[in-house]
Amino acid sequence: LVMGEAWTVNTPKKLSMYTEFVKQMYDKHKYITFEYKLGKPRSIKQNNAMWVFCRDIAKRCNDAGFPCVITSPVLSKPIEAPWTDRSVMDLIWMTVQRAMYPEKDESSRQLATDEVPLVAETIIRHLAEQYGLYVSFPTKDFKNGNKA
Repeated sequence: LVMGEAWTVNTPKKLSMYTEFVKQMYDKHKYITFEYKLGKPRSIKQNNAMWVFCRDIAKRCNDAGFPCVITSPVLSKPIEAPWTDRSVMDLIWMTVQRAMYPEKDESSRQLATDEVPLVAETIIRHLAEQYGLYVSFPTKDFKNGNKA
């Protein structure tokens, strides 16, 4: 039976509480494995902004006539398809994220709040310089992809 609990330690009081919890758990079980994450994880608002950003990139790529090219061992040759927010996330965002943060290669959930805008800025710069596509990362002035 694997049971776990998550702790956020970001104040001296919480550190003290966590230390006491660890001591109690060790006294009771004598065997504990800990995993930790450094930095503040990306927020729900950042997650939503990422998907709006990917949807915007997909629309702009489709409008500009840049197809998403799909290759597979079962296809005899590559096929073209419209971009979607999911294909932008998988093929663009995650490719850049893996290059910038190789240790965070499984999911955008692994990014810290200060890493999300760095990935977005890299994508924005590349799309503008290479393809003349100008996108921006949503800010608090936008809600669900529309101006508030």
